Amino acid sequence: MKEQEQEHLLVEVYERLKHLKEQEGVKMKDIAAATGWAPSVLSALYATVLPTFCMQVKKGVGMEEALAEALASVNNLSRKKLLSELENLHRDVSAFRSPHAAPAFVVHPFLQTMKTATEASSATENNLTGMYMSYSCSSSMKALKAEPFYFSDSETYSCFTVGRKSVHNSIREGIGVVRKQQMLYLQFNAFQEPSFSLVTVYLQLPFLENIRFLKGLYLVPDYNMNPIARRIVLMKRSDVYDPEAFAQMDARLIMPDEFTEEEALIYNYTCGQTDYIKMCTLPSPKLDLRDLQAEKRLLEKEEEFEEE
Repeated sequence: MKEQEQEHLLVEVYERLKHLKEQEGVKMKDIAAATGWAPSVLSALYATVLPTFCMQVKKGVGMEEALAEALASVNNLSRKKLLSELENLHRDVSAFRSPHAAPAFVVHPFLQTMKTATEASSATENNLTGMYMSYSCSSSMKALKAEPFYFSDSETYSCFTVGRKSVHNSIREGIGVVRKQQMLYLQFNAFQEPSFSLVTVYLQLPFLENIRFLKGLYLVPDYNMNPIARRIVLMKRSDVYDPEAFAQMDARLIMPDEFTEEEALIYNYTCGQTDYIKMCTLPSPKLDLRDLQAEKRLLEKEEEFEEE
C-alpha cells in the first residue's frame, strides 16, 4: 500500500473513532471487541497516536516522519503491527454500529420526491384555486355522476390541497401535484380512515390563464374494490374556495332524462361504451390465463345488460 493511501486510512480511522466516542458515546472496549484489538492498544491509538499523527500531517510533515513521531510516545504499539492491520482496522471501525444507537431514519427517495413536488405545487400560481363540479360515469347505473371538488393552498401543510364531496355526502381531502403546463395529479383516500383506497385523477392543464374546465382520467376502485379507469371532466364554478359554499354544493347521480345541454355534451364524452377500462376479481382456484378470457366475457355481458 502506498504511503498516501496509508495516510488517508489513518486519518479516516481517527475520524470514525472520534465520531463513535464523542457523537454516539460508544465505549472503547465495545469497539475493541468488534475489531479484535486489545482495548488498551486501541485506546492508545485513539487518544495518543492518531491525534499526534493527524496534527503532524496538517503541519506538512511527511507520512513516515509523522507516524514515527506519533508512535514514539507509546510502548504497546509498533509501526509494523499498525500498518499490517490498518486495512482491516479501517474496514471494521467503518462498519461498526452501536447496538444502543437508534437506527437511522432514511426517507424513501420517492416519498422525498412526492414531498418536494407537493410543497412546490401551487393552486394559486396556476389559476387553479376554486370550486369545481366533476362529471364522470356512474359505476352502478347508466347515469352521470356529479361530485364537487375544490382546489386550494394550505398554509398549515404548505401544499396544494384538494377535496372531493362524494355522492354519499362524505368529504375526502388529499393533495395535488402540478407539472407546470402539462399535468395536474390529484390523490386522496376514498374512504374514512383507517380504511385506505387510493383515488388518483390525472388532469390535463390547458395553456390558458382563464380556466373554465379540466379533463382527464379518473382511477378509482368500485364497490367491490375492483379498479376502474374512466374519463372525468371538471367544470369550474368559482375562482375562490369557500368551505361553507362547498358544503352546500350537491353531489348526485343525474339521469339522462334530466340532462341540461351542457350535461348531455359531458355525458357523451365521459360515458361512452369505450371510454372506461374496468377489471374484476374472479374467484378461481387455478388462476391461469384462461381466467383472463372469462373476465372479459363477464365484463362484456355486464356492458350488454347496461345497454338494455
